[in-house]
Amino acid sequence: MLRFVESNAAWPSDVAKEWVVQFVQMAYDQPDIRAIVAFGSIVRDVSYSVDVDLLFVYNSEIPGFTTPPLDVDVRAYSQSDVESQVAKGHDLLCWSIRFGRAIHEKNRYWTDLRNKWARDLPFPSAGIADERAERARRLLEDLRVVGDDDAIHEQLIAMLTHLARAHLIRADVYPASRPELPRQLRSIGESTIASRLADALKKRHDLIGT
Repeated sequence: MLRFVESNAAWPSDVAKEWVVQFVQMAYDQPDIRAIVAFGSIVRDVSYSVDVDLLFVYNSEIPGFTTPPLDVDVRAYSQSDVESQVAKGHDLLCWSIRFGRAIHEKNRYWTDLRNKWARDLPFPSAGIADERAERARRLLEDLRVVGDDDAIHEQLIAMLTHLARAHLIRADVYPASRPELPRQLRSIGESTIASRLADALKKRHDLIGT
């Protein structure tokens, strides 16, 4: 775990890094936590991450922990549900098995799970990505009426992300992290949406950096 913390230069903030370290240290004394896995852009070869995405698998009861900072997103999954969710093609769990990085596990739980699904991991659904893109588009239109520029931009990114995933899945390309999607889109000839998403992500990064 310390190797992951020290070698990763994409932490969105020192506060996020410190919270993750403390969370993992807490997990060592929590027998119900089977694994903690980092996923999303923080585990990919990208120059920056807007936030840190974590999931943890617990055995019987969700352990208590301090509220994470705004740039850390934590998801919890019951061990009893994980296998069935993966078999159904659960986007986040399947992505994490394929690309995620275990920063804590007990008794090789996550390692064995990855090995089990290595060759049979379900592909994401393009239809579900389309549905999410359409929901995002409708919400985007509603926000434009309200005039909240920050919310509009975030919803635009969400819509473009779902559209990108749909295009990639139909091209038999497994979508990587959000900052990698423009490059993946260009590789399948979808340069227009690639440019729109890249421009939107750059604008958000520039705003955060100011």
